[in-house]
Amino acid sequence: MFLKKLREKLKWLDPFTYVDLWVMPRVNPKENEIVSWVVYLVSAFVFAWLIYTGLGLLLGTGSPMMIVVSSSMEPLYHRGDIIILHGATAENIEAIPVQLGLALNERPFSDFAKAAYRPVSGEIQSIEFDSGASIPITKDGSILVYWSEHMKEPIVHRAVAKLSATDGVFLLTKGDSVNNTTIDQDCGRVIGARPEKPCIELYPVPIEKVQGKSVLWVPFFGCFKLWLLDDLGSLAATGQLPKEWESGNVC
Repeated sequence: MFLKKLREKLKWLDPFTYVDLWVMPRVNPKENEIVSWVVYLVSAFVFAWLIYTGLGLLLGTGSPMMIVVSSSMEPLYHRGDIIILHGATAENIEAIPVQLGLALNERPFSDFAKAAYRPVSGEIQSIEFDSGASIPITKDGSILVYWSEHMKEPIVHRAVAKLSATDGVFLLTKGDSVNNTTIDQDCGRVIGARPEKPCIELYPVPIEKVQGKSVLWVPFFGCFKLWLLDDLGSLAATGQLPKEWESGNVC
């Protein structure tokens, strides 16, 4: 009896209850099965949009959720994890601060600093600035989502340095994975938007390009989207699954 009453109350939390009560009798009075599926599908998209928009307003960002699509943040995040984002500001982003008395907008990393690498592993261990400052690479900084103009996609990586320049606040970022041996902006010389060596972003990231700061994560729930959209698309177009499958990811 208790469970029956509980189910009766919980159904009012289901938005499709209201679709059945108010929408279906008006749109589909003859109970046509195809029309029912169309109404439910449209309702699902509307509810998802409302939830996404409401979450964005609550968290102060236009991108409140992001699905991890690569292994670059392992072992912390895996492909298919969903991360919840809060609005990012220069004040709430945690990273080692560095004061620089020069402008950084579209200035390559090699113009004001260089990376120092460990001799055996070849992994970056510190950043040596031309100003004389030196900072270690740690995993203490905030995890951010920023738009990479070079890769034409959002990147989920950690802030390792917060640079105060004469034209604003900029960030240097890096993935946690052992396969990410250097910072995203270690491109060498950049001539005509062409980097000297492979990299993720050509210049330090302006704070304005940060879409959000990770505050929560939900494991593997994004796999469904990746399977349906990314993986099937790759399989149909190339006859092969995306390269991320090769690293042994769950999804």
